[in-house]
Amino acid sequence: MTPFLHTYARYPIELARGEGLRVQDEEGRWYLDGIAGIAVLALGHGHPKVKAAVHTQVDRLMHTSNLYNVGIQRELATVLSQLYGDAAVFFSNSGTEANEGAIKLVRKHHWRRGDPRHEVIVLDHAFHGRTLMSLAMTPKPAYQQGYDPLPQGVVVQEQHEAAAAVTDRTACVFVEPIQGEGGCRPIEVLPALREACDRHGALLVYDEIQCGLGRSGELVHSPAPDIRTLAKALGGGLPLGAIVAAPHLAETFQPGDHGTTFGGNPVACAAGLATLDTILADDLPARCVSMGARLRAGLQATGAPVTGRGLMQAAWTGGPAGPVVDAMRARGVLVCPAGGEAVRFLPPYTIDEGGIDELVDAFAGALREVRGGAAG
Repeated sequence: MTPFLHTYARYPIELARGEGLRVQDEEGRWYLDGIAGIAVLALGHGHPKVKAAVHTQVDRLMHTSNLYNVGIQRELATVLSQLYGDAAVFFSNSGTEANEGAIKLVRKHHWRRGDPRHEVIVLDHAFHGRTLMSLAMTPKPAYQQGYDPLPQGVVVQEQHEAAAAVTDRTACVFVEPIQGEGGCRPIEVLPALREACDRHGALLVYDEIQCGLGRSGELVHSPAPDIRTLAKALGGGLPLGAIVAAPHLAETFQPGDHGTTFGGNPVACAAGLATLDTILADDLPARCVSMGARLRAGLQATGAPVTGRGLMQAAWTGGPAGPVVDAMRARGVLVCPAGGEAVRFLPPYTIDEGGIDELVDAFAGALREVRGGAAG
């Protein structure tokens, strides 16, 4: 009998260790990690700068509450603030928590202006999390089933109709610049959403939890939103999320309006600071562009349609992606589905040409195997 609640249909391997681009299962077999903990391990497994930062911080201080100043937390917040135009930062434990906090910030902003609004526009194929509000913003019936009543006020739009749907009732538009779970779909209407939000006094929120911090090849997605949410790559492998709010929202939250026990944990912030410093110092977003171009070209050569940008790509299989994922795992490469009929590739930013070619070869072989089996 499993000791877990049955929330995961886990793949039939147990991972025991990781080094660089690869992970090893308990039986000693090595795999190329083409999913990086679902976009978490931007620098791969066991990066020396991240490990050193974590070890140093563990020896110094593992936890304190946010009732006190935390130096390493302030250092990371300063880097993020400077990166995103003198922004104000709140640290959480996860992306879903960052999204929940962002909605609270949106509502408090309008309330303080004497114009309380709660309508949120999201796009079809979006994924924003699993808590009740973020689930209401994730228009996928299979995820929402059995959790009614979900919070009200969420309006789902196709991306090219979303700008026209913004009205004086809209509190915010919540959008992933590149949708992840929805199939690595780039959103092409961000300028139109920015203009519509400005015209109607709504806020624009970018969920950059999966696509942010350079994975798409863009370190700073534009036009600038009012709020960004970050997680995944931010923590370098440890749980860390962030709300990053533009200067005009810096005073919206006041003491007592929001909080967290573990958010901004010193060890997670140390890992995050080492990760972000490395991304910036080594110009890894540029590497995501070049390696992403090689990955895209290789995947397209198989005949599969490809969506995405940088090292956030999805290859569409024309049928359920699960069998292709399984066949790739049998070939020693780990990936995961997206959008039901797409195989998602989210390797570490540090992947090299050989690693890209290994991903492509495994996908090509798996696709031939699955299609051949289906034909037979």
